[in-house]
Amino acid sequence: MGWRLWWWLVALPLAAGHLNVLISQAEVMKLLGLDAELYYVREGVVNTYATGFIVPVPAHIADLEFMWQSLGRKPLPYVMDIDYESRGAMLPPQVNISERGYVPTTLQTFRVRLPCTGSRSAEILVSMQLNISAPDRASRDVRLNFKRNKICLKGLSTVVSHNETARLAGDVTRSSSGVLFAAGGCAAAALALLAAAAAAGTLYRRGNKARHHDSIHTSYTTAAYGSHQNVLLRLDTMGRPPSSTGSYATIASLHKFPFAQVFTTTGSRRSPSPYATTHIGEHVYAKPESRVSYYAASNLTHVSQTNTLKDRITDPAEQLRHLTAPRANIRLEILVHEGTFGRVYKGVFKRGDTYEEVLVKTVSDNASAMQAALLVAEGLRLCGLSHANVLAPAAACAEEARRPLLVYVCASHSSNLKRFLTSCRLGQQAAPATRELVELGAQVACGLSYLHVQRLIHADVAARNCVVDEKLRLKLADNGLSRDLFPEEYHCLGDNENRPVKWMAPETILQCQYTSASDVWSLGVTLWELATLGAPPLAELDAADVGAFLSGGYRPAQPHNCPDELYGLMSWCWTSAAAGRPTAPQLLAALHDFRQALNTYI
Repeated sequence: MGWRLWWWLVALPLAAGHLNVLISQAEVMKLLGLDAELYYVREGVVNTYATGFIVPVPAHIADLEFMWQSLGRKPLPYVMDIDYESRGAMLPPQVNISERGYVPTTLQTFRVRLPCTGSRSAEILVSMQLNISAPDRASRDVRLNFKRNKICLKGLSTVVSHNETARLAGDVTRSSSGVLFAAGGCAAAALALLAAAAAAGTLYRRGNKARHHDSIHTSYTTAAYGSHQNVLLRLDTMGRPPSSTGSYATIASLHKFPFAQVFTTTGSRRSPSPYATTHIGEHVYAKPESRVSYYAASNLTHVSQTNTLKDRITDPAEQLRHLTAPRANIRLEILVHEGTFGRVYKGVFKRGDTYEEVLVKTVSDNASAMQAALLVAEGLRLCGLSHANVLAPAAACAEEARRPLLVYVCASHSSNLKRFLTSCRLGQQAAPATRELVELGAQVACGLSYLHVQRLIHADVAARNCVVDEKLRLKLADNGLSRDLFPEEYHCLGDNENRPVKWMAPETILQCQYTSASDVWSLGVTLWELATLGAPPLAELDAADVGAFLSGGYRPAQPHNCPDELYGLMSWCWTSAAAGRPTAPQLLAALHDFRQALNTYI
């Protein structure tokens, strides 16, 4: 049934194995995006690492399934309790086993339903305690605590009018021939009703006290690569063929020193964000010479210099003439994004006798001539390029000088990556699995590698400047209109120019140096955006303070349940010395190999 998630290094042995508790391969895929089974107890050994996770449950998922089995001849007594805080967003959980009963001797499934009312949006911490008595005095009782962070959204109700969770699979009836499990028929139905009535009165406690816990806003948590202080993670698999031996390091060995308060230049205090900055010692990731040599030799890094477009048009006027298409060939249909003066439409472009679905960038009627000219100038920077991960303009129309149109051909149902990630974080749609997020990062690196081969510096690599389709195929785009469509991500530093300060390298902020290395720094921040599903980086800092904090060694902190390997690559991109950062092709090779390692080791 696929790879089985199990880590013997952190398990606590009991006595002879007498119990299994797990979630199935389908359940792991549903919640975590992994093709694996997850054992919480295997032959009496408790996986304390796995039980320590607060697993997020997206808004569209209501039912959780667990599998269990007593390995002895007799079923084991258990007691279950569920603690939660409704806050008006969720009704009491429904369980298809009683508060007290027996673990079956055959592998069976029990279900917990978390019904959202749809009346408000909230995150509900649900804690399920399961105490299982040992079969004899030589063994230990098993005490499990499963934590789930249920996301409820206003307007999305998962309440059902009838209860499908009435069968008490864990209850038993006794006869002279031994222990038998309640089956179908009137007796089981009556027992179910009695237990349901008892459960309604005694099974649940509502906690009114404030809880302090790590709220996980992502649905791509991986049990094998979570943020846990005592979990050993393999570091040498990244970019190398899998091996049975290698160096290990814990997350605690990263020597992170988060600070509790942030002081701005005015002396005021601000509370840190959930992703507060972290001080990273340069010795951890700054000079991974062995990795550099491996990636340099990787066939993924060899983006041939012969691919440089020697005949590419670089004069803006010539580029515009080359792209010019009649206004009648461009049809605007659906407005998908609008700022103060910028607009992005989905539309149709007629090329010869064929019609193509396109995105069209333009400006509103009240835009200034300078704003219209800036849209064209920024869009033409990628003119003439052809790469699977680069979104270059396919046509342009400047018949109306104050309202130019730039046409981009992309797959149907394409959307802005920043907006896509944000909707996933809010539970409005299912989030990509970890390996898919890593693959998205690799596609950004691949597109950037191509630009650098063409001797182009992007200067604004970020999730907002990427588009992604429903098959998670990504294209790196220009930054035309980004300052208008995402104004909260651009700041002035004592002048009239808006810059993406929190994506910029220290030398770019302080000396206005734009290089391929500064692009790689921004790519590291983009990887952080992917890991947090579009959270704003360095949210606890004023833009004016960013340069000083980066120069002081502070970086965006490791996101909750972000794999060490992925955060290591981010930190490598954020090396203070530009020469110490990876090239885009090296980073591409690292991300590719890490994605392979995710499939290999989980």
